[in-house]
Amino acid sequence: MSPALPNEPLPEGEKDRQYVTALARGLQILRCFSHEKPELTPQEIVRMTGLPQPTVWRLCHTLTKEGFIVCAGDNQRMALGLPALALGYAALVRQSLPKIALPHMQALTDSCRMGMSLAVRDGLDMLYIQRTHGDFVYMNDPVGARRPFALAPTGWACFAGYDAGERSEVLDALERQNPASLPATRTHLEQAAEQYAQHGFVTSIGVIHEHLNVIAVAIRSPRSGTLYGLSASGLATEWPKERLMAIGPELVDMARQLAVAAD
Repeated sequence: MSPALPNEPLPEGEKDRQYVTALARGLQILRCFSHEKPELTPQEIVRMTGLPQPTVWRLCHTLTKEGFIVCAGDNQRMALGLPALALGYAALVRQSLPKIALPHMQALTDSCRMGMSLAVRDGLDMLYIQRTHGDFVYMNDPVGARRPFALAPTGWACFAGYDAGERSEVLDALERQNPASLPATRTHLEQAAEQYAQHGFVTSIGVIHEHLNVIAVAIRSPRSGTLYGLSASGLATEWPKERLMAIGPELVDMARQLAVAAD
């Protein structure tokens, strides 16, 4: 059986004697903080994690003592401390793909005025590890920002690039997260997989934002097998689906060149 996704509980009946639940819960709390939600109250963390309030209090107290969480003002609001920043940079600095991809991404941004994203899956989110910014003033999320896997074009591209086992694993996790939305999500993902099989890329038309269209490809590392999503986005008025389809081969070629540098 495949291991559980990050931030996902182990399947019912499956035990791992090496798994430290308390550590996993602490990391689950740290994952709650994001670019969109840099400050949180204990009550918000309880809702986001589903952990009991006393457990959240104890873990937040420990993380505060270690400097990973700091007081952020009134109403018991908390934020990540500088030790968390150091860990983030330590993780990013060893990644060669974001550095190598940046000039390629910037060249396309400069020539086409499109924003580009390089992302990798973390649990059921896509985590941005490189960005360039085009004309669209919204959704210009920085490195470190997240988008839900089920909606992110980079997530669709990764799903299309997964094998059958990986797709099943993600769909099971999405069902546990939100059973009611799974039918619509499955439809989007399966359509993306069909488009990817035919063209080598996926398109997202007005899904992230009504005025934003996106095209995305997958990059699989030949060494680790890690799958990354690479996308280019532009104003819907400037980049209708037909024009996205025309630029698709250029993005596919870029992904092919970058795959050799993927960690």
